[in-house]
Amino acid sequence: MGQMVTQYQRMNGEGGNFIEDRYGSGRALNYLLQVRPNPLMTASQLQEQVEYRKIYFGNAFVYIERDIFGDPVHLWLAQCGGYNYGNDTYSVTYFTNYGPVMKDEVKPQDIMHFPNTFRFQDGIWGIPTLRYAEDTLSLIKTESQLSLETAAKGGRVKGFVSEEKTPSVQGTVAHGRFSQGAVNDLEKELNRKVYDQDITALQNLDKFQNISLSAQDMQMIDQLNLGLDDVARFWGVPRPLLMLDTNSHYNDYANATMEFMSRTIGPDKTDMEKEIARKLLGVKYYGVRRIHICEKPLLAMDPERQAKVDQLNLQTGAMTVNEIRAQHDMPTIENGDEPMASANLMTLKALIAKSEGTTTLKPGNYTVGGGEEEDK
Repeated sequence: MGQMVTQYQRMNGEGGNFIEDRYGSGRALNYLLQVRPNPLMTASQLQEQVEYRKIYFGNAFVYIERDIFGDPVHLWLAQCGGYNYGNDTYSVTYFTNYGPVMKDEVKPQDIMHFPNTFRFQDGIWGIPTLRYAEDTLSLIKTESQLSLETAAKGGRVKGFVSEEKTPSVQGTVAHGRFSQGAVNDLEKELNRKVYDQDITALQNLDKFQNISLSAQDMQMIDQLNLGLDDVARFWGVPRPLLMLDTNSHYNDYANATMEFMSRTIGPDKTDMEKEIARKLLGVKYYGVRRIHICEKPLLAMDPERQAKVDQLNLQTGAMTVNEIRAQHDMPTIENGDEPMASANLMTLKALIAKSEGTTTLKPGNYTVGGGEEEDK
């Protein structure tokens, strides 16, 4: 997360897309977001610490220090914070270059609150990932232990309590001899205690026979394999990303990385963009300004693959020559701002002009001659 650059962008009046704002207040805000949010850390360090606190503590807070005009001048990472449901305010403690600072009843517009993905039922307060993992995996552990015990005892039936027909057998019920009524009473008592699930009472015998089967006999090994599958299930990670699926279509590292980012970093990035935007921009800039966390640093490719992508963008007209050169920090060239088409890399204007010229011709014989009469 710390590798990605947070950009304050404005809508371009010419193309209608968003470009980075590097003028006036936009330049100052981008400096805070990309270089120096406060005197104690860089922008990447702040982003890393925010992510760290989200995972290990469940919540991360950033206090926005503003000047007399309401413009942000510093972004301070809070060491701890809390939210007051009664008056909708925050209380935070953060360190500055002058020492620790404690603030109570801070308005929500001055606090950027980044809760973890796992949250309590109120939807506001995040749960630490390790705590969520402990609760979730404890359920798996409990279920697996119960399954093992059930398998070792032969399933739901643990044993048979019965009465033998031979009257000479001594027992512990009915003065040394089992009787029909005593067995019935014993059956009801046992069934009452175990809710008719674990012990089954049978008549006409006087012994208790335990039925035991091993976990291997019950074929429980595969069902109780608490390994990578459970970790993948807990994190929501697809099997191919852990190399568990032999039918994986991820033939290289780049494809697997893209899939992993789309399921993990992508949603996290979007949540952070929205939180920063609603605290630094507000509703008046909606649609004309935005906060964008650029993911390009995480999508770095090898030179050969990058060259193929550049070629494809150029042939389809998605990018111009100068736009591709700008990505590689190369100077622009003359006539490099015209988008190309796949017809021998002609400019779109030239292709349209060629198309219009061919449609004006009428059916007939045409020759290339010297004089006007011959052309007629």
